[in-house]
Amino acid sequence: MRCFLLCFASFVMSVGIAPALNGAEAAEDQAAETTDSGDHDGDHAESAPVLLQFDIGSAVCNLLIFLGVLGILSKFVWPVILGGLQAREDKIFDELKNAEKANADAQSLLVDYQGKLDGAAAEVQSILSEARNDATASGQRIVDEAKQEAERQRERAIAEIETAKKVALADLAGQTSDLAIGVAQQVIGRELKAEDHAELIRQSLDRLPSKN
Repeated sequence: MRCFLLCFASFVMSVGIAPALNGAEAAEDQAAETTDSGDHDGDHAESAPVLLQFDIGSAVCNLLIFLGVLGILSKFVWPVILGGLQAREDKIFDELKNAEKANADAQSLLVDYQGKLDGAAAEVQSILSEARNDATASGQRIVDEAKQEAERQRERAIAEIETAKKVALADLAGQTSDLAIGVAQQVIGRELKAEDHAELIRQSLDRLPSKN
C-alpha cells in the first residue's frame, strides 16, 4: 500500500511538472530568439519568472488525472484494503471470543475438578469414620464375646464342681453308712434291717454340713 501511494505521488508530480518544464523551455527559447533579433539599446526588459507561470490546461489535465486515479482507487483498491482490514478485525474479534470461551471453559473445568476433589475428601472422611465405627463395634463385640465365654466357663466350672461335690457326698454317704452299720452292729449286737439302715443314712446325711 505504501509503495503504491509513493508511485502514485511520483506519477502526479511527474505529470504536473512536465508541462511546466516544457512551457519553461519554450519560453526560454522564445526569449533567446527575441534577444538575438532585437536591438540591445540598454532598456533590458525583465521577463516574469518561468516557474511562477500558471498553465490552466495542465492544471485541468492534472485534476482529471487525479480524479481518474482516485476513482480507480475507490473502486478497485480501497475496497480490497478495507476488506482486508475488516477481515483482520473479524479475525481478531473471533480470536478474542475464542479466548474468552476457552477461559470460561477452563474456569468451569476448574470448578468441576474442585467439586470432585471436595467430594473425594468427604468420601474419604466418611470411609475413615465408618472404619473407626466398625473397629469400635468389632472391639466391643470381641469384649462381649469374651465376657460371654468367661461366663460360660464359670458356669461350666460351677456345674463340674457341683457334680464333683455330689459324687463326693454320695461316696462319703456310702462310707459313712457302712461305718455306721458296722458300729451299730457291734454296739447293738444284732443285724440291722433295711429300715434301720435307711434311717441311719438319713441321720448321717443330716449331720453333714450343707454347702451350696
